[in-house]
Amino acid sequence: MSFLLATGADAGYFPLIQELIASVGNAMRAEIVSIGVLDGGLLPEQVSWLEAQGVSVAQPPVPDAAAAAVRKRPALAVNLGKLWLDLCFPGYETLVWLDADAWVQDGAAIAELLGASRNGALAIVPGSGRCWPRLIDIRWWLGGLGENRSFNYKNARNARLPLGISRDIGTRALLNAGAFALRTDAPHWSAMRRWQKQILRHGKPFTSDQLAMALAVYTDGHPVELLSDWCNYIAPFRVDPSRGELVEFYYPYRKVGIVHMSAKNEMRRDVTATMPVLGTDGVTYDLNLRYGVMQRMIRAAVSSDSLVDG
Repeated sequence: MSFLLATGADAGYFPLIQELIASVGNAMRAEIVSIGVLDGGLLPEQVSWLEAQGVSVAQPPVPDAAAAAVRKRPALAVNLGKLWLDLCFPGYETLVWLDADAWVQDGAAIAELLGASRNGALAIVPGSGRCWPRLIDIRWWLGGLGENRSFNYKNARNARLPLGISRDIGTRALLNAGAFALRTDAPHWSAMRRWQKQILRHGKPFTSDQLAMALAVYTDGHPVELLSDWCNYIAPFRVDPSRGELVEFYYPYRKVGIVHMSAKNEMRRDVTATMPVLGTDGVTYDLNLRYGVMQRMIRAAVSSDSLVDG
C-alpha cells in the first residue's frame, strides 16, 4: 500500500514538525516513509529545509468563507486543509494525518491506522473510552435542567446546522482529527468538503474539520473504524522509567503508539516546560512530553535520583 504521512504547521511549530519527522524515522526504521507538510505560514528557509529532506510541501486551499480568518491566523489553513489532503498530495493510495504536536513512539500505530483504512473506512480515534473522564459535557441549571455542551453539539449549533442533526451528533463521540487515515478514493473527502462549506457559513474555521468528519460519518453514514486511544494518545500519561517510554495510564501499561500533546500550549513552545507524570514505579517525574526531550529528562532523573515524590 502506497501511503503518505501528512502534517502541517506555521513557523512557530516548525520545531515540532522536525521532531515528528525524526520520531517517524526512529519508529519506522525499516520503511521509507513519504512525508508531506501543509504550509500554514512557514518561513522560506523552513520550506527549504523540508524539501532538502525529501518532504513534499503544499499550500492548502482556503475556502472563500474562511479567507479573512486565515489572513489573521495563517495556521488555520492547516486545519481547513486536512479535508483536502487527497488533492494536496495526489498519487498515493492512502493518506495518514498527524497533527504537528504529535509524534510516533511505536510504528505499529501507523500500521494500525493503515490497516483500519484499508477497506475504505475513515480510521480515527473517538473521544471516548477508559481515558476519558466524561463522555459528554453537560451544563446543569437550577432544578436539574441541563444543556448539552459536547464538542459536536456546540459546534453544530454555532454553525447553525438543523436542530435534528445537531441533536443526533451531539450525543455521539467526537472524532479526533489529530490522527486519522483515509484512502484517497474514499467518498468521505467530497462529503467532508461539502459539510465544511456549509459549516463555514456561520461556524468556526478552527473546529470545522473535526465537525465535518463527524457529519460525514454520523449523518451521511460513510464507514468508520474507531481505534483505541493508543493511536492518538492525549491523556492521562504515565511513564515507564526503566524504558524511558510513555505508556497508557491504566494496566497493562501498554507503550503508547502516537503521543499527542493536545492543549499543552506551553510545552509545545518551550522545551523546558514540564508537567508531573506518574511512573509505573509509583514515582512522579517532572517531564516535557516532546520527542527526544522526555527521553533525556527521564534518563537524567533516573540516573541522578532527582525525583519528585509521588
